[in-house]
Amino acid sequence: MPELDLALIADYVHAEGGVAYVMRGCIDTVTTPEVPTGRNVGFLFRIAFARSECERPHRIEVLFQGEDGERLMHVQTVVTPEWDESLPPHWRVKLLGGLNFGVPLPRFGVYAFHVLINDSQVKDIDFRVVPLQQRQDSDETEPSA
Repeated sequence: MPELDLALIADYVHAEGGVAYVMRGCIDTVTTPEVPTGRNVGFLFRIAFARSECERPHRIEVLFQGEDGERLMHVQTVVTPEWDESLPPHWRVKLLGGLNFGVPLPRFGVYAFHVLINDSQVKDIDFRVVPLQQRQDSDETEPSA
């Protein structure tokens, strides 16, 4: 099964030629003076594929849900990794990708990004929205854009 090697939420991501360009990465908290609101985010991922998993399509999905389980957003893409004959047979092909999208934030509280590969959930990324006056640690919180 493909392995999720890396996953993070940022303000913006771009992956090109095996290199990631990330603006304000590893976001897990948004502060805002009021809700409902919305936020544009970037999702950066790197997936490792065995040789037998190459040359065929794989679906990558990101679900964004509230703490009550309500699905607020769903984005997906399909990737087809290509085997590189110069690699050793046991090597894994690593595919780096990025998706940018908007998420609705209807209320203060806890949310989560759920990452699925070929219908199997492989990662959860916690996310929260707090009122501006509760901002406590500037290294872990990001102001609303």
